[in-house]
Amino acid sequence: MGFDLDAVRAAAQSGFALEGKVLPAWIDYNGHMNVAYYLVAFDTGLDAFVDALDFGEAARMRTQMTTMTLEGHVQYLGELMEGQAYRLRNQLYDYDAKRMHLIQQMFGVNEDGSEFLSATMEWMSLSVSLETRRSAPFHEDVMEALALVWEIHKDWDAPDWVGRSIGLPPGKSLVR
Repeated sequence: MGFDLDAVRAAAQSGFALEGKVLPAWIDYNGHMNVAYYLVAFDTGLDAFVDALDFGEAARMRTQMTTMTLEGHVQYLGELMEGQAYRLRNQLYDYDAKRMHLIQQMFGVNEDGSEFLSATMEWMSLSVSLETRRSAPFHEDVMEALALVWEIHKDWDAPDWVGRSIGLPPGKSLVR
């Protein structure tokens, strides 16, 4: 087992929580966080998740295995401003031998400490061999770590936005 059982359990219970602050370079011409940097922040949260499972950079070098994103879906729900703190929460929603479906929530933190849901992210990631550049099953250690996380996350509520498709509401389009 390459991962620390107690550390993974504790990280999973916290949702692999990660805190950050909106940097000045992340602000766009509308005066709020640019859409691209939400993805940067969410990707950092994904890295924290895989690092906790000992599937981070060091493990990638050792095993020649990695994950690559197949699909992602971001919802922008509330503005984040320059210097504003945010908190990310990760949840393992589903997985199999080669894929993991991870969902994330980003909460903006106000000056008084209150929080609001600023954005959500849904990822489908694939286990990939760096030698063949093709999909390959997760290593046994990763599967064990995912199973441990699942034991904690399986009873968490599934947000209603998981698996949502994009499109105009029925009957609202002017052309379809």
